[in-house]
Amino acid sequence: MKKIISICLLLLVGSTHAQTQRLINTRDMYPSVSADGTKLVFQSNRSGSNQIFIMNVEGGEIRQLGDFPLGAETPVFSPDGQRIVFDVYVGENNNDVFTINADGSGLEQLTDSPGYDGHPHWSADGQRIVFNSDRASPDLSVGWNDRWHEIFSMKADGSDVRQHTRCQAVCTYGSLSPDNKKVLYRKVIKAAGFNWELGSIEKNSEIFIADSDGKNEINISNNAAFDGWPVFSPDGQRIAFASNRSGPARTGQIWLMNSDGTGLQQISKGPWSHAQPAWAFDGQVVYAYQLSETADYEFGSIVSIKVTE
Repeated sequence: MKKIISICLLLLVGSTHAQTQRLINTRDMYPSVSADGTKLVFQSNRSGSNQIFIMNVEGGEIRQLGDFPLGAETPVFSPDGQRIVFDVYVGENNNDVFTINADGSGLEQLTDSPGYDGHPHWSADGQRIVFNSDRASPDLSVGWNDRWHEIFSMKADGSDVRQHTRCQAVCTYGSLSPDNKKVLYRKVIKAAGFNWELGSIEKNSEIFIADSDGKNEINISNNAAFDGWPVFSPDGQRIAFASNRSGPARTGQIWLMNSDGTGLQQISKGPWSHAQPAWAFDGQVVYAYQLSETADYEFGSIVSIKVTE
């Protein structure tokens, strides 16, 4: 499987001791693959701002879908491969959820909220779109991390909005199990933990699963490390997520676990970091964002990881 290679330009300075300075930090992120395994959609800043791109999985022409002045992010293919859902920056601290056909036609705006609606995912039957939103937060004037972000879903046309969680905290990156009976999400809890840089903080990012109405919530990652970007396997039996529990700082890897939190398995390895996993529809491959990150820069590309039993 070919990788999408990021562009890296280096400026050589000096004659005796050459130094390098990064000029371009291309980030090809948030992969999603069509059901037939032939198309890859992703977010990239290669055009100067975050936009949505599509390409053949085996390489070839890369096309930009739409042109959004303030940027767009986190695209996901519908189960039939015909539509793509993503969120768009429509104003300062304001994102809304949109869909578009895979050929770039038929753009539709599904939400119109004054705050942040983002990280959308399709239900397995393609009938609903799950997203996180701060619309239930009592005060949108506070910073993003201080708002309540809850998991919602709506029909694919934007109607019938339902709230699934009542975290009264940061709950993001939600998705429904294939039978729509469970909701999976990342939740920031008040507990001693580590941030992405492995610094000690009094907040901890964990993976939770609950009934679709938010009841019977269970912490299934249960680790002081930063755990995030959870997603169900196509059969709903396993969950892929990223975690920095194996270190070093600013370096995450892709892990699998059973839907009850057992059977933990690491499937990516360093020294590169890996995040934002996405399953192929056959459940045999996980795509991920492979990146290098320092305090000064970040760049990366999309890779595929074979899943072994």
